[in-house]
Amino acid sequence: MKVRKLLVFLLLFIFLSSSISYGESKGEKVYLIVINKLTLDDIEKMDNIKSLANNGSIGLMNTKGLSGYTGVESFLTINSSEKAYGNYNSIDFVRLEPNGPLVNKGLKKLIILNSDNNYLPHIGALGDNLHRLGLKTAIYGNSDSITTQYRSSALIPMDSQGVIDYGNIDGVTVEELDHPLLLKTDYEILFNEVYNSLGDFIVIETGDLDRLYRNNNYLSEDEYIRLRKEILLNIDNFIGKLIERIDFSNSLLIITSPNSGDPNIDDSKLTPIILWGKDVKKGVLTSATTNRHLLVTNIDIGPTIMDFFQGPKENMSGNSIEFIEEDIDISKVKAINDQINTTSKVRYNSLYYYGFFSIIILAIFIIQIITRIRFPEKIQGLFNVLLTEMLIMPSIFIIISLFRPSSILEYLIFLFTSTIISFIILWIIRKKKSKILFIGFISTFLIVLDLLLKGQISRFSVLSHDPIIGARYYGIGNEMVGLLLGSLTIFAMEILKKRNTSLLPLILYILSAILVAHPSFGANVGGTIAFVIAIAFYIKEYFNKGLDIKKVIVLFISVILVISIMAYIDINYNVSPTHLGKNILLIRDKGLNYVGQIVTRKLLTNIRLIGRSFWTYLLLVNMILHGSLIYSLYRIDKKVLLASIAGVAGAIGGFIFNDSGLILTSICMNIITIGIFLNSYWNKVE
Repeated sequence: MKVRKLLVFLLLFIFLSSSISYGESKGEKVYLIVINKLTLDDIEKMDNIKSLANNGSIGLMNTKGLSGYTGVESFLTINSSEKAYGNYNSIDFVRLEPNGPLVNKGLKKLIILNSDNNYLPHIGALGDNLHRLGLKTAIYGNSDSITTQYRSSALIPMDSQGVIDYGNIDGVTVEELDHPLLLKTDYEILFNEVYNSLGDFIVIETGDLDRLYRNNNYLSEDEYIRLRKEILLNIDNFIGKLIERIDFSNSLLIITSPNSGDPNIDDSKLTPIILWGKDVKKGVLTSATTNRHLLVTNIDIGPTIMDFFQGPKENMSGNSIEFIEEDIDISKVKAINDQINTTSKVRYNSLYYYGFFSIIILAIFIIQIITRIRFPEKIQGLFNVLLTEMLIMPSIFIIISLFRPSSILEYLIFLFTSTIISFIILWIIRKKKSKILFIGFISTFLIVLDLLLKGQISRFSVLSHDPIIGARYYGIGNEMVGLLLGSLTIFAMEILKKRNTSLLPLILYILSAILVAHPSFGANVGGTIAFVIAIAFYIKEYFNKGLDIKKVIVLFISVILVISIMAYIDINYNVSPTHLGKNILLIRDKGLNYVGQIVTRKLLTNIRLIGRSFWTYLLLVNMILHGSLIYSLYRIDKKVLLASIAGVAGAIGGFIFNDSGLILTSICMNIITIGIFLNSYWNKVE
């Protein structure tokens, strides 16, 4: 009997000990808190979130889905780690059996909606990768209205079968008919669901802020602000309770707004994202997708979660979010956000009016050429200075970036002042023969230096990347490629006029091509092709060689060889491969069908631009001016023609082999056309 009692006691001890141990060690978890329409201004009013931002890492997230910054697509883009599209009709989560998983009955609609999506998103990529590890997914909360279901957050943890392991998206709200929104989140229920969840990846939809935004037209401004403060306080208290009761020493907390923030508070389309918990350093966020300080994208969230769990990242195109240790506060983040936002706002109008004034001035000269009207010397000189101003304006756009304007007013002051100063200088030196050489050198030097400094000069320039658009975040963009090729061409014109045997232009073309192609600097495939074509035509014209089918084949092989070398370097020696390396890897994984998708996407982009962009008109006017010069038999120096032929050939190549190649070609042709015209015999006033 004693032996039996001892054995029973030992068995009970072992059983109870193991149970206690299991209850205390819940394992690693990732909590993703969705506060849709959250802004940086809001964080300053939320003590708990502000503390997380100050002690964890904070960043700005690009929220763009396939076509916009709001609605379902931003949530689905997080799930698939690729630009995706969806609508509310494609969300219909139900529980097929009591206590069973949630299943999206609208999954087929999502797949159909993305069937012609050139990004080829794998719907359910995040859920699939988590399930491959044997991990469980969960969703709690909604942003429903009293009449309509809004459950976009449930798309984030969903797998490719539309399944989420655990969740409660129906019983976490309470109806209050005397409340302005009629429906609001019950944070006590939400907390209990999250705290007791068996999920490993848990998405928490707070709901109320999004719910409020959708009802802003029915509320007075004062009532809207009052309700917003109340909602922010409730959310902040909920998060405070969460971090107090849950052990985050072995878990990760992510807080963000999948859609752009509330435009009534902050009209920036970038939203704050905060990471806190295990292995998170105090500082700012970045990723290989952006290579930009403080900036990440929504396609990076999935890979970050999978890296935390040390799991696979199949069918994901984003990169894991990384931490840069830095002592930064919300005010500094807001300052950078304001600079990005300002640049984005003035970008279109700045480039539009640059193109518009170029068209007007060039049109005056076209009329003058055709009618052979000669203006008085001072008026002719004035028009020539205005034309020369169009050569230097792109460089002014780059230089303004160094001042980092944080408002439209600041930007306009810098632009107006720089333009007036440059005009005065150009008027003073209008009779100097070296002015075009000087402008070509300054522009070329500025862009090359910017490439070597990895975009530090042009970071907030209207000619550089727009993180809000999110088409590209680093390297050299098409606008800058067009400017570099055009500036280098007019510089080559002037060098050859002084010494027709000089090899300096060819050396500069080759060095520029290397920088544009190299993964560590430019990483622009279309721009590389443009420069290789320009170099080939320059060599042909320099050595006075004819062009035949054999030389065309050699040129084609040269382009393929250059791109292959850069791709090899990018994949094998670059820690975070650029667009070139990623596309090569995706072609390897997805097959030649992906090549067709890339080509189609680039062609469609160019077609759209041709149909509705002002760059089309600028290019057309440049072509007319070229034709007018030839028709009127203007005497143009042969050395000028040598360089211009190479530049124009490169510009045409950039148009054919690049998405948004129209921009590259228009800027390049504008620079070259002005250079040729100012070099024409009849137009000289020196």
